[in-house]
Amino acid sequence: MAFAGNVDELALLQSVRLKERVGSGVLAEHLGVSAASGQAAYDALVEQGKAVESDNEISLTDKGLAELNDQLDAERVSIDEDSILEVLEAFLPLDEEFSALLASADAASLAELDRRASNVFDDLSAFVPRLSRYQDLFSDALAKVQAGESKWIAEQGIDSYATVWVEIRQELCEAAGKSEN
Repeated sequence: MAFAGNVDELALLQSVRLKERVGSGVLAEHLGVSAASGQAAYDALVEQGKAVESDNEISLTDKGLAELNDQLDAERVSIDEDSILEVLEAFLPLDEEFSALLASADAASLAELDRRASNVFDDLSAFVPRLSRYQDLFSDALAKVQAGESKWIAEQGIDSYATVWVEIRQELCEAAGKSEN
């Protein structure tokens, strides 16, 4: 559903929730929209009482969380439970491998894991189309890692590979109706 700035409201609300506190620029980049669209969506959430602003960042209010939960519930109705559980089962071994890989911070190993995980993320995007944006975020972070910018492996506060991985893990677990371990 298009929201202010032509941003999908569910993706916007979920991004704010996952990041907990976020500025308009990071939101725009994360959602793959222009800075103006990111700012318009940010402002609209505040104006509608779905988010509260502090220090040029927003976080969701109870009203925003309630709207998000309603939209997530509606989305889950359209997801085939057996298929999404299969995607989760295929993801879990990769998740264990990713956790071990973070300690080494090896760009080549990360690229190999990314190659193998792409099929899982393709399947996930087929069942939950709004999550297809994560593939672009993974690609962007990996390209920066391969260009020698090691902070893009695991730095917090940016859409580093690890940040995106944690978010997609949470999204997948929630879509499958499972809590994270």
